[in-house]
Amino acid sequence: MVLRTSAIDRLIYEALQSGVDTVLNLGAGLDTRPYRMKLPATLRWIEMDFPSIIELKNTKLVEHKPVCELERVGIDLLDRRSLDTLLARYGMTSKNTLVITEGVLSYFSVYDAATLADELAALPSIRFWIQDFDNAGQRRLPRGWKAKLKAAPFLFKVKDWFEFFEKYGWRPSQVITNFEESQRVNRPYPLDFPYGLILRALPKAMSQKILSLSGAVLMESVVSDSSKPFGRSENRSVTSPSLMNSRS
Repeated sequence: MVLRTSAIDRLIYEALQSGVDTVLNLGAGLDTRPYRMKLPATLRWIEMDFPSIIELKNTKLVEHKPVCELERVGIDLLDRRSLDTLLARYGMTSKNTLVITEGVLSYFSVYDAATLADELAALPSIRFWIQDFDNAGQRRLPRGWKAKLKAAPFLFKVKDWFEFFEKYGWRPSQVITNFEESQRVNRPYPLDFPYGLILRALPKAMSQKILSLSGAVLMESVVSDSSKPFGRSENRSVTSPSLMNSRS
């Protein structure tokens, strides 16, 4: 968690260097970056999450002042009609938008992730997207994790993370692996059982390779173009689960 937070902070600063004027933090949770980071006062930062989370943050942070223009919206991110409306509204009032989905995509189905990627790419003002990634492909969860994740299981599993999103108009601009960040902040990978112990026991080169399979990435839209008409992209399609099943 510390490595992910640190890496994403760095990627946000990188995106700001490219003139980002709006940040859409989808599934913001208890994130407090608008309070603790050094951000431009004119930056527009919008947090979206379940209404209960938004209500909690509004209550707990009422006496604290954000460093930028902060808005919060209560929404279920899988309510696509409501999300589309909000994305269109903010997209039309921004020139250069960064989207953040920290700790979110793992809980999306492949179909929902593809739909989101396609819809974000269709909005010309959305140029950047920060994700935390796991590019280890499809693998079994550690013993005991399945029960812990029963209420909110990890659903998004693809063979190649970057290849998947490239199909929907997103390419990596900057990648920070967990190994790189752990070295930079001098914070060894935690000894969570069993993977932490296994990593410490493996040859150094092999453990480095494994840690490099996950981290954070700043994606850039390959279809961001001021001349592009507003609306859904025409050259990419997302097949619904029902259609996929009907073809099998």
